[in-house]
Parts: sequence; structure tokens; C-alpha cells
Amino acid sequence: MVTGGGTVAAIDEVRQIANRSTGRMAASIAEACLGRGASVWHVAAPGSQLAFERRAQLDLDAADPAVEFRRLERLRAEWLAVRDRYHPVRLKRGTVDDYARRLEETLKERPVDIVFLAMAVSDFEPEPAEGKIRSEADSLVIRCRPTAKVIRKVRDWAPDAYIVGFKLLAGATTAELVEEARRALVVNRADLTVANDQRTVTEGRHTIHLVREGGPVETYAMPEPIAERLVERSLEWSAKRKRG
Repeated sequence: MVTGGGTVAAIDEVRQIANRSTGRMAASIAEACLGRGASVWHVAAPGSQLAFERRAQLDLDAADPAVEFRRLERLRAEWLAVRDRYHPVRLKRGTVDDYARRLEETLKERPVDIVFLAMAVSDFEPEPAEGKIRSEADSLVIRCRPTAKVIRKVRDWAPDAYIVGFKLLAGATTAELVEEARRALVVNRADLTVANDQRTVTEGRHTIHLVREGGPVETYAMPEPIAERLVERSLEWSAKRKRG
């Protein structure tokens, strides 16, 4: 199972708070799993990227249209080979409560070997106002309350699964990322935490650090296929845990 995209929180009946997550990493993870023969349930936020669909946009400015059409033909063939094993689960409202409910339902419907929890879940949400806050106001103060930590419930919903959590910071050192990831392993009861920094994403040099108990930290960075590396190592470590 893979989760991806970002949750939202209502300010009033018109406005909402969101985050920058596009779901690209989750879609890449789903594709990597499908490429290795897995069946994938992909819990996705509204508007977030889905596997294969994200690469299906026709490049109208391609220097050689014939090359672009051949790329799309290859993508279609790749999709047809795996589509029966791909099961997208779109959130309807995209709130934290919506995500928690759909994730629990989906996990309890079938046994799951590995859960990649890449969803960017809101840490805070406001008490939504009725109607629409008037736009003529000189300023707008939004008071927020903490949201439930959904990842901390996943072990109860899927006790035998290999759980992969994600920790995102911004402007942190590698040491800080790794330390936060180690703490997340404990409080989230996860097997692996993927630590990354938003600035590496924004600057096009996305770097991930794989942090797990009892093993060295492994680091992968673009242009390396980081989703492929994550799936490869997760499958290996999950299988090793099952063997005892």
C-alpha cells in the first residue's frame, strides 16, 4: 500500500489550508512496486498524482513528435501490463479524518505486506468558520489545533505489515534529519523512516535518508531513481524480517 498527496483543512466554507505535496513520490513508489510484480493499493489525496497518469501528458513542444508518440506507446504498453494490479483509492474530502478512515478501511480489507506512508498529513487544522469570512477584513487570524497522528495508528490496523514512514523538514542538516527520523521510528512504531528535506526537493536534488533500527543509514539522491532504491531496500528488509 502507498499513500500520497497532501491533506487539507477548512478555514471556512470557501477557503482551506493545504501543503505543497503533489503525490509525485508516492506515484513513483507505486510504479516501482508494480514493476516488481506487486499488487498496489494507492490511497491518494484529491488532485494528487497517480501512477502512470503522471507521465501521460503529451509534450506538444517535443522537438520530434514521432519520438514523443513512441514514448507514449511504450508507456501505454507498460500500463496495460500492470493495470489489473493497480487499485487507486481517492480521498473524497482530503481531510485528516477522511484519510484516517479510508486508510483504516483499506488496510483492514486485505493483508498488506508493506505500507509506504508518503501522505503529507496536516499537523494542524483550524476551527472552520460558518459561511465565508468577509474579504474586507484588514487581517485574518487563524487559530489551529493539532490533528490526530494517523501514522501512529497504522501498526494497530496492520500489525504484520512492514511500515515505512516519512519525515520531512526544511533547512535541516543531515544529522538533524537522521535524529528526527530515529525518534519517529519509536513513536510511530515504524520499521523504516524516510528522512528528507524540502529544500532538496525544491532545488531539484531530492535526497532521501533511509533510517532503521539496527542498520546503517543509507542515502540516495537524484538523479538516482530514489523511489526504485527505496522499494528495493524495503522489499529486502521486509523479507528479512519475515524470515526472522
